[in-house]
Amino acid sequence: MKEANDELNSLEVVKDLGQSIGDRLLQMVGPNQAVDTELAAAPDDPMRLIRGMRIYVDGDAHRDLGRASLGTLNVLYLALHELGLDASLLEGSDIAHVVWAIEEPEAHLHPHLQRLIFGRLLGERSHPHTTLVTTQSPYIASVADPKSLVVLRTSHGSTTVATAHDADLSADEWADIARYLDATRAELVFARRVLLVEGFAEQVMVPKLAAAIRLDLDKLGISVCAIHGTHFRTYVQFCKALGIPWAVITDGDVDSAGVSKGQRRADDLLALLGKAGDPAEHGIFVGDRTFEYDVLKQDKNLSACFDVLKELCAAPSVSTIESWKDEDPGYGSFMAMIDNAGGKGRYAQRLALQDVESPRYLVDALDYLGQQ
Repeated sequence: MKEANDELNSLEVVKDLGQSIGDRLLQMVGPNQAVDTELAAAPDDPMRLIRGMRIYVDGDAHRDLGRASLGTLNVLYLALHELGLDASLLEGSDIAHVVWAIEEPEAHLHPHLQRLIFGRLLGERSHPHTTLVTTQSPYIASVADPKSLVVLRTSHGSTTVATAHDADLSADEWADIARYLDATRAELVFARRVLLVEGFAEQVMVPKLAAAIRLDLDKLGISVCAIHGTHFRTYVQFCKALGIPWAVITDGDVDSAGVSKGQRRADDLLALLGKAGDPAEHGIFVGDRTFEYDVLKQDKNLSACFDVLKELCAAPSVSTIESWKDEDPGYGSFMAMIDNAGGKGRYAQRLALQDVESPRYLVDALDYLGQQ
């Protein structure tokens, strides 16, 4: 640095500036009180030089950290802690185990950054560590091991604790939960109440049907979670372990012999819970056939359902729908027409724009959840 400073100060423009500063000080305070000055790029002393080093961001722009975003600063802060920890372990320190405790780190972080950073911090690393994170971010929860989740809730003036690890699930079921939370961004974990449904159609339509009976699901803290199947057991067990009130709605799925697979499904779930009696008394509600057909069977909904099908179907199918003349065409014909319209998902998205009434079993399920 001494050589660098000497080379810089040998430049004519720098010498002129240095001389001008000295001359001006002499003019102002006289030779007895003037301060001896010298221009330099940095101090020569190595320790002072190291302490003067700064981190800059944005590459060649060299922006000072004071002008960086809070999100950038948070990421940098965690990176520096990691580096410091790695360095101390490499130096053979006496640290046996490290505990990180991080409070609500999601502020100012893009969802992708939340998942990337905490997928790393909450995962396995080369040195022994435990990471504790308090968060309200479903993005962070979605990359955590589901078994590690702990939910704190206020109840009757005190805090209650529930741990997901208490759920009686197999390794495959835990893997299913992990993939589900990742795909859905873990809203289920933060819900005050959960309505478990089979598929996307219910997920789209239930908030609309609830609004029709003047229920605001967000204000009630109810999340509608589609499990994309009928394997409710895993999700019921998970909700129970976390102390999340839940209800299930499932299709009746009546077979050719007139037996309701949905009722059998409800009875099996009831047995799993160690309960007896009416499944509806324990939060399990079964429709008559399928959700879409049960919505159609509400008299007020016939016209709206047919109008949506006519919008989505090609001309030949429209003629068939018009021939129904606002009368129930039967389960098979109606469900086949939904397939012609692009499937249940597309049909449900468009039907959600209409004013339709809710099937009774859905109203009962929402009433049940509201009392939990």
